[in-house]
Amino acid sequence: MEITSNKEGVIFSLHKKFHHNFLTPIGKYVNWKLENDWDDYNELYHSIRYIENLKKQPGICFETHTIEKNKNIIGVLLIVGGELDRMEDLSNLPENKTVLLKYFHIVDKGNGYGSYWLNEVILPYYAKKNFEYLLVSSSHPKSFNFYRKIGKEIGTSVKKSDNGIYHRTVKSFRVLLKN
Repeated sequence: MEITSNKEGVIFSLHKKFHHNFLTPIGKYVNWKLENDWDDYNELYHSIRYIENLKKQPGICFETHTIEKNKNIIGVLLIVGGELDRMEDLSNLPENKTVLLKYFHIVDKGNGYGSYWLNEVILPYYAKKNFEYLLVSSSHPKSFNFYRKIGKEIGTSVKKSDNGIYHRTVKSFRVLLKN
């Protein structure tokens, strides 16, 4: 584990080795959706399946970033790199200069952790590693404006929820990393 930032007792870390408990914020989000009868898409299931698939892919690497507050994991995101053309449409971006942001979840919303984390920790970290682009896709409507502020919208699609009950709009964004 490498601490990438510490802000007012909130610890931002990078992990080279993955542990399933890092996904606790995603599980809490899925429970919130169930309690509020909002959606039947299970991000926890899909994130575990995605990660286990990544582990089997030669030429693909990923790093897990977390936020901890009072020794509890309150945020998680994955950065995926390597031979990305095997997995995703990179919109003609060079795979050796591009990383993917996957499963960005924070439990304590509205405290500015997400903006700080992405703008002050994640983007500069990968820019220093000589990456030029970050690609992110989201089906969370409240995140669309956030990603538009830091990047350019490059695509929209619709996918069905796990049981086909809901249609989810998915927007993709390209973020230019500056050193």
